[in-house]
Amino acid sequence: MIKTIIFDLGGVLIDVDMPYCLHNIKALGVDIDALTKSSATAPASTVCEGFTISGALHEYQIGKIPTEQFLTMIQHLSAPGTTRQQVLDAWNSCLQTLPKYKLDFVKQLRNEGYATYLLSNTNDAHWQYILETSFPEPAENYFDKLFLSQEMGMAKPDTEIYAEVLRQIDTPADECLFIDDSSANCKAAETLGIHTYNAPVHIDYREEVLRLLK
Repeated sequence: MIKTIIFDLGGVLIDVDMPYCLHNIKALGVDIDALTKSSATAPASTVCEGFTISGALHEYQIGKIPTEQFLTMIQHLSAPGTTRQQVLDAWNSCLQTLPKYKLDFVKQLRNEGYATYLLSNTNDAHWQYILETSFPEPAENYFDKLFLSQEMGMAKPDTEIYAEVLRQIDTPADECLFIDDSSANCKAAETLGIHTYNAPVHIDYREEVLRLLK
């Protein structure tokens, strides 16, 4: 029986538009390929369905690079005269709306007795922006615990991050439902015995999740 629900953030709760973000970063004069390309041997992590990063972006996502250093790096790759604020605005431009009905759904599940957690591949700049603009209440009011890649030093789809979440919440894998928009992230969780739902982007998935919980 599923007793615990683990939510992804980008694509599942908050709407994201990575092409728009990349367009804005490219407009600063940055070579996008140098930032986003991945290889078979380099550590990599997902941002959303079909979008994988490695190199400096991955290191920023797992907290190995501080925000100021990251912004400075992008600024140096940008056209002369580009300001730090322009870099930050372009980087955060992928973050769209967080529909109220999704947060209400998380609270509904908590009120029905489910434990709810957040497991997100994110970074300090994005997370601070989301806290300031998207959550009408403290994020802790919606989730029993927050698992953020930049704080954990690891990222999806590495199975290590799911194993660490299970260890910290002290819950059997088969009692957990993990909701993510990335098929790669879902497949990785399934290898540990976690139930998953690969949520379609921009689709109201509440009815389907409730069906899985029956």
